Amino acid sequence: MLAACIAGAAAVALLAAWQAGATSAAGKGAAVVTYPSSASIPATGPLPAGSGASLALNAAIGEQEAGQIVVSGARTISAVLDAVTLGGARARLAWAHFVSFDGKPIPDALLPWDGAEHRAEQVNQPLYLILQIPYGTAPGLYAATVTVTADGVATTVKASLRVFRFQLPKPNSAAGNLATSFHLSAETYINAVGRIAGFKQATEFKAAQAPLYSFLADWRISPSSWGYAEPKTPAGYVTDPRWWLDALGNVGDTLGVQPGFSALRVPISSNRASLANRIAGVDPSRPESWCDYLKAVHTFWSAQPWYTGALPYLYAQDEPGLDGMKLVGRQAKALHACFPGAKALVTGNPSPTGSNSFLWLSRDGSNLDIWAVLANRYYGKYTVPEATKAGIDNSRLSQRPIDVVRKGGASVWAYNYYYANNPTPGYTATEPLSNPRLLELWAALEGLTGVLYGEGTTNYRAGSDPFTSVDRLGSFVLLYPARDAPIPSARLLQIRDGIEDWAIYDAVRRRRGAAKVWAILGGAGLFSASAKGVQLGCTVGCAIKTATPFAWPVWSSDATTPAKIEAAKVAALTAAG
Repeated sequence: MLAACIAGAAAVALLAAWQAGATSAAGKGAAVVTYPSSASIPATGPLPAGSGASLALNAAIGEQEAGQIVVSGARTISAVLDAVTLGGARARLAWAHFVSFDGKPIPDALLPWDGAEHRAEQVNQPLYLILQIPYGTAPGLYAATVTVTADGVATTVKASLRVFRFQLPKPNSAAGNLATSFHLSAETYINAVGRIAGFKQATEFKAAQAPLYSFLADWRISPSSWGYAEPKTPAGYVTDPRWWLDALGNVGDTLGVQPGFSALRVPISSNRASLANRIAGVDPSRPESWCDYLKAVHTFWSAQPWYTGALPYLYAQDEPGLDGMKLVGRQAKALHACFPGAKALVTGNPSPTGSNSFLWLSRDGSNLDIWAVLANRYYGKYTVPEATKAGIDNSRLSQRPIDVVRKGGASVWAYNYYYANNPTPGYTATEPLSNPRLLELWAALEGLTGVLYGEGTTNYRAGSDPFTSVDRLGSFVLLYPARDAPIPSARLLQIRDGIEDWAIYDAVRRRRGAAKVWAILGGAGLFSASAKGVQLGCTVGCAIKTATPFAWPVWSSDATTPAKIEAAKVAALTAAG
């Protein structure tokens, strides 16, 4: 049952939503059609182009893959899933619950569903078929059916699954995976679960953290915070009889969950943290005092099985100016000396003027390892006609020093945050659902090795019901609280798909070269690219004229995008071998 995964006020709100939805669903001539998982389905009105009568899913070994079934014009809906011919693949259904974002209902919360009859929430009600292809699955063709009954009329939807030979790297391995760092407030999540489920005992709150971190690990999302497992003193991991202060006792429920994380943030706060909230009381502006603490953390981590193969990274400075970049160099020097193998990260660009070149030219250990560059600052900007006549081209002004640091061995990640009108693909709920996936595909296009998201995944408004409405277009909420396990958003499903897609394209890049990746993504019409490279657009002075002053490839964002994503994926899976 849908309400079984939630309790208390949220269940009441959901039931009210289903009842309210019944008044808007007409029940006359109900239609059942299919779409790729990244299709945006409106609550009411005409459905987008690109629908079908069946689902054709393509996946790598170890991947999750999904498709949508949309029922239009029905009052009541039930479904029966027959997965006996799926081989070892596991199948489940999800009900897309509509949440209000700035007053617009979006089918975002993907509630576990056993197919029992429920009232449609809106005229157009999306359902999801989600398949998990375990490691060890043999390549080949598999099938399943979903029999959807809308207002008493049954429609059988056939779903085919083609499993390719390519196997995704395990989630706990840095090699071959897109590194991720997503802002997480475990405390906010656990408090929200406690409020919804009516927790009274400390043991109930403590028990909610392991499902959260297990979910994130399974979904290949590495959190930027370890919640109650953050060290409380410079001595590192010590125990405490109070569970919320017991860093050592909480490690198994956070860093140690299965299947593990590919990236592990070293527990030192950034410059954004208040004095009272600094991890272990360590001052991020005094890296020369860190060494004993870093050694204590490194010694503990090195003895744990979950540390092998992961990428430890330090993120202690966010968007600094020149003085802040000098501090970054000091932080990197302390990190490299006292936490062997860890990488120093900063959100910012290598300067086109070379003002922060000390971070990539240094030989004393103060060199920066990871530049997390805001997506729209990656390439450059427009060039006025007078400058163009003088032989100046600003369209790749920012990319040129990025290329220099990459050739020098540094990694470059993409990062993104909330915009009212996002100029590049982002994670807000009112964007096309394909946008969250396209951000990871852009990282694949340019060979970037990580994605950092600093807004939030669990920052719910105090006292609010996130199943009813979410602020700031969902930029701070990518999953929903529930007693047994988090409930993913439709956007998070696309983010995970994009992370898994990246691993496929990375294999193509290593096997066939960057030109093949450009050709696949450009040939499918997802980006303005070809085997010759990526073409940029801007207001003036770029190869393509667009409406934005910064330079960026033209990208697909209409009803044709989901089909393009799927076509490109098949080509990539074929090329990856």
